[in-house]
Amino acid sequence: MAYRLLSCLSFSLCAIMSTAQTRVITTDIANFWDAYDRITATTDTAEQRRLLQTYFIDKASIGQRGMFAARGYTPDEYVQAIRSYPRYFASVRPNMLRAGEHAEAMQAGAERLHQLYPAMKPADIYFTVGVFRSGGTAVDGHVLIGSEISLTDANTVVDEFPEALAHLGTFFATAPMRELAFTNVHELIHTQQPGRWGYDLLSQSLHEGIAEFIPTLAMERPSPAASVAYGIAHADSVRAVFERELFAYWFDRWIWNADGPFPQRDLGYFVGYAMAKSYYDRSTDKSAAIATLINLNCEDRAAVEAFADASGYLSRPIAELRAAFEAERPRVLRVSELESDHAPIDASLRTLTIHFDRPMNTDYRSTGHGDLGKDHAPEVTDISFAADGRSITYAVKLMPGMHYQLKLEEGFRDERLIQLVPYVVDFTIR
Repeated sequence: MAYRLLSCLSFSLCAIMSTAQTRVITTDIANFWDAYDRITATTDTAEQRRLLQTYFIDKASIGQRGMFAARGYTPDEYVQAIRSYPRYFASVRPNMLRAGEHAEAMQAGAERLHQLYPAMKPADIYFTVGVFRSGGTAVDGHVLIGSEISLTDANTVVDEFPEALAHLGTFFATAPMRELAFTNVHELIHTQQPGRWGYDLLSQSLHEGIAEFIPTLAMERPSPAASVAYGIAHADSVRAVFERELFAYWFDRWIWNADGPFPQRDLGYFVGYAMAKSYYDRSTDKSAAIATLINLNCEDRAAVEAFADASGYLSRPIAELRAAFEAERPRVLRVSELESDHAPIDASLRTLTIHFDRPMNTDYRSTGHGDLGKDHAPEVTDISFAADGRSITYAVKLMPGMHYQLKLEEGFRDERLIQLVPYVVDFTIR
């Protein structure tokens, strides 16, 4: 494969390398370190923000601007990180300044993907700098590498990090920098997929897992992900728990998670990977199988569920799993103040205490109005969960003669993050 250097920075960090399919752009790394040196030369916080804006943010590439938006990074986050983690930045700097050295391997991986999937659309690769919320993502058809995470190794210093970033130490120890070509193919798959995200645990696991499986074909090597290794070693138990939760709207226990049902992060990636592999292994036309995997729209419920059945991974048909899931969703049992068969109540009532059939996650709630509309929703002045999560109390102000409805929506979820079956509290006032 031929490569041509379009421009290079003075210290030999390649700014752009290009093939017919893929360009690798690293200018944001140079801009970041220029800003970093200026910021660390002053202790004036306002001046530090100005320097970050002038020398990094204002000069951001399309990819870097995409990373800002995708992860919601703010200028203050960058300044705070620079002030808080000097040993980390000193240790990762040499790796980041050699980002251009990875361009050839990344482009070679992209070309191998193109050979497997000739319909592949070109996608530029940007080495961006974030604040520890993404090692890589895809936005608007571009691959965005989070250099501060992906260009690390066992020598990267993490002893300054707070507990919320403790998991990065384990990840850095695996030397993710060695896996950049694989990571890049993973993110390239995301630029080809028709859907941006999944809509529940099953669909999001497929969105990520397909992107983890296809690189094993393109790179002709196993996935380096710890979640895949753990999943293979505990395949039956992971599948059994996943099948009880697969239609959950929130996938925090399985993807990008700190806590979950197993002592391993990101097992949703493994489940999606295993489903993709099972489908591929069962297919006689491997080229068609690859195209089917990449073109699965994970925002399309019918397509996702048809694929789940066709994959051969699940222990039961998807319809049976959905029925079992619906039967296990949390439910409202009763409302303390409305025990008398919908008889009108007095306007002096000040609280409504609603009981659930299990402990709920007290960090989440979602209250709306019923079919009668917002004009029939009572005025709520306070909402508080019981300490055990089994009930919630609404402080209300009521008016005589009104017909009220208060809807507990699916934003309520139990300790497994399974969404509540919606419930309308319906009552009238004397």
